[in-house]
Amino acid sequence: MIESLFVLWGLFIKHAIADLAIQSFRTPGDKSNLRNPKGWIHAFDHSALTFVVIILATFNFTNAILIALLDYVLHFIIDYVKTVIIKKNKWDIDSRKYWIAQSVDQMAHFSCYLIYVLLLTST
Repeated sequence: MIESLFVLWGLFIKHAIADLAIQSFRTPGDKSNLRNPKGWIHAFDHSALTFVVIILATFNFTNAILIALLDYVLHFIIDYVKTVIIKKNKWDIDSRKYWIAQSVDQMAHFSCYLIYVLLLTST
């Protein structure tokens, strides 16, 4: 139980680092354009940090790689869909709907983290 909470906490911390701190160093780019590497790089940042959290918490290389790969795919899809919806509807940062979309995005990411913990504790 304590280990699971530690992993979940670690994933929340890594999320803040990747979504806020690391992303602040990147030049802006269009995550809805699959040819633009910004979305792919951002998903890699999350995946790499997820690997670090899982390996430090479990010392299980296989699980760390699998969860990191899953995080890469899911993080990319969640951000891509959010960005496409925001752009299609022309919601800007001053729009209430923009912030609702951002909230749903964050809930989706945090739900993934709960799933990762459940996957790790079921093995």
